[in-house]
Amino acid sequence: MNAPHAAKFLEYLLYERGCSPLTVEAYANDLKRFIQARPAYLTLDRLALEKYAEELPAGLARSSVSRKLAAVKAFYKFLYQEDILPQNPAAGLTSPKLPARLPKALSQEETAQVLAMTALSARDRAVLELLYSAGMRVSELVRIELTEVNFAECFLKVKGKGSKERLAPLSARALAAIKVYVDGERAVLKNPAPELFLSRNGRALTRQMVWLIVKRLARRAGTLKNISPHTFRHSLATHLIENGADVRTVQEILGHANIATTQIYTSVSRAHLRRVYAEAHPRQ
Repeated sequence: MNAPHAAKFLEYLLYERGCSPLTVEAYANDLKRFIQARPAYLTLDRLALEKYAEELPAGLARSSVSRKLAAVKAFYKFLYQEDILPQNPAAGLTSPKLPARLPKALSQEETAQVLAMTALSARDRAVLELLYSAGMRVSELVRIELTEVNFAECFLKVKGKGSKERLAPLSARALAAIKVYVDGERAVLKNPAPELFLSRNGRALTRQMVWLIVKRLARRAGTLKNISPHTFRHSLATHLIENGADVRTVQEILGHANIATTQIYTSVSRAHLRRVYAEAHPRQ
């Protein structure tokens, strides 16, 4: 598939969204067929995409149709968010309805287990603490510059999707971890880049490098869950809702443009409440 935008999109799915290799492979195959059928994909409008959907084989299962269209919709959403396209022509493109899937999240105990690990480098500990403390996307984390960390006010300036900026509050643990890293490992690097998190040669970490850090640390922690950097974002949102935070506040912290995106975590929280109720109620 000779489409550089598609290659970047697949990297985004794997390293930022935390999709499994099998899921990324399925998206790659669906996207390859789409681009072969519509090589001028950067010029298509909503009607052209609807026509493509109509041309899908009639005998396909609803789940297959949904996945093929999901690949196209996610691809165009990525192109729009990365400012490659001025608008998203796939916005509102309908696909067969399937049961809603809740985001994967660690429990509060599992999160504490991962964050309490010993024998971590100061940088890796700060990366983990910040992913969870601010609920950041990995693409946001690798763009943070040192000057954007406000140690006095315990806030961080985050460059989100669509070049939108927000202020993210930092926990005391995250702030302390960042300070240890900045005053120690980072301070001895020669000619460091302006970004906060750097490799040993002083260059900014990439999304792939952060993904590998999280995968390695998850294995050391002994968790069996398939976690990624994005898991910490889901986990923070779930834990905030479970502990009484209102949806609007969580929306601001995560930088969601639409509150409907945030409201999925109320479903996660309800699942938590049902589980606790079933375990604790004396008349079950």
